[in-house]
Amino acid sequence: MDNVAAAPSRSPRPAKQIHRVAVVLCRHHSLASLGLVMDTLRMANQVPGAHRFELLRVSADGQPVPHPDGLLGVDGGVALLAQARAVLIPSLWTQGDAAVAENAVLIQALRDLPPAVMVASLCTGAYLLAATGRLDSQPATLHWNLAEAFQQRFPQVRVQVQETLTEAGSLICSGGSMAAMDGCLHVLRRLADRDTARRVAQMMVMDERHGPQTQYMPAYGWRRHGDPEMRRVEACLVARHAEPLTLDELAALAHVSVRTLQRRFLAATGLTPIQYQQAVRIERAKALLEAGQLAVPEVAAQVGYQDRVAFGRLFKKAAGMTPAAWRQRHPAFDFTQ
Repeated sequence: MDNVAAAPSRSPRPAKQIHRVAVVLCRHHSLASLGLVMDTLRMANQVPGAHRFELLRVSADGQPVPHPDGLLGVDGGVALLAQARAVLIPSLWTQGDAAVAENAVLIQALRDLPPAVMVASLCTGAYLLAATGRLDSQPATLHWNLAEAFQQRFPQVRVQVQETLTEAGSLICSGGSMAAMDGCLHVLRRLADRDTARRVAQMMVMDERHGPQTQYMPAYGWRRHGDPEMRRVEACLVARHAEPLTLDELAALAHVSVRTLQRRFLAATGLTPIQYQQAVRIERAKALLEAGQLAVPEVAAQVGYQDRVAFGRLFKKAAGMTPAAWRQRHPAFDFTQ
């Protein structure tokens, strides 16, 4: 009888690890934000590896959500949240207050979740999370232009508007628009691993992590206010940004005391006069760097800084990168070509 070699035995392929992720839905949610969540999770399921993500769409009563842009299908009610390892709250855009007023059932369900369940808000989804009280004394972030109203509504929350992502135990908040991708990717990173998040970012043709929101925020002059004396001070700080102006000079310009100047200017602009001047200088420096004609020390001197090291430190804090990196990322456009 001929000897027949035994076929090598194959090890069974390991089963994929299932991660259930719930997304809460109400009529106030942004469809773009909801789509971002769903696309990210579906993309993650295309990544080779041991992880698979199951999406559960949840409404307060388990019924389809009558959204202004169409009826949104769901997989069930708030009882499903307890089955999830992570819960995502899409952006509410500018409807945070209305969403809190109309969604007591969702808020209570989020409040009752075990601490082990991750909860991530995207932009103003933080309204529903903050309404649970779970963000009290904790850091949070959302779109910079909506942060002031959010802070007034939830004064116990430590709003860190400069950040694109905050984390406090199982609670995650992310900033506006594309910064919401940071929140989604961070959930993938914590549920699965960094490689999965990195691969999803590559497939979506984006950086794995954005810089701080400060590089997108208007540095100064974006608050509307009705204080004419403080507007006069603002105009002076813009026109004479490179000069070493003193508080005494600015107070005299507004015909107030230094103490009154500081109080009223902060109330009107959200910044101290010194912070405002620094913001103007940094914005002017960005423009000079993008023009590409001056060396970094010359840019620093033109906007009022003789110490290049101090300028570089302030610039990086405000822009999230060094002056040289800013110039590299924002090259001058040659109109002659």
